[in-house]
Amino acid sequence: MLNTTRRGFMQLSGGAAATLTLGSSLALLSGCSRQPEAGLQFLTADDADFLAALAPVIMGASYPGQLGPEQARARQVAALDKLIGTLQYHSRNQLVQLLAIMSSAPLRAALGAPFRHWNEASAEEVEAFLLGWRDSSLQVKRMGYASLCKLQTMCWYALPENYIASGYPGPPQKIPTVVSQ
Repeated sequence: MLNTTRRGFMQLSGGAAATLTLGSSLALLSGCSRQPEAGLQFLTADDADFLAALAPVIMGASYPGQLGPEQARARQVAALDKLIGTLQYHSRNQLVQLLAIMSSAPLRAALGAPFRHWNEASAEEVEAFLLGWRDSSLQVKRMGYASLCKLQTMCWYALPENYIASGYPGPPQKIPTVVSQ
């Protein structure tokens, strides 16, 4: 049973912060470098594989849309990288810590994710991981689930190729000017 007192919340927050810090430190010390993938500013190859594995599960039938699977992956990863660049420093660092943890097999397995590499994981394994985080009793996992889903959907439906799937007609072609009299 989750302790809902202030003290319980502080213990949970402290434990979650310690886990993320320890996990990302271990991931970085184990050889997971933060060298961005070619053409990207923030995401490493492992980060791109993780986020690309999530995309078809989160977007469902609208993925890959009008694009082929490889082009959809490349466009989605580039859009995510660009969006991460707009995040505030603290949010970006927390996301980088999460991505570092997800690139380390023992740490991701401890958090309920598949042990094998993300590009080898089946859609069922990825979905089980996401559902486990969504339904977790730990607030930090539920927040991670919500953040990952929001990032993915924001980037996917912001791509011009996917406007139709979201019902968005696209930005106005011409902005009318107001004539003052």
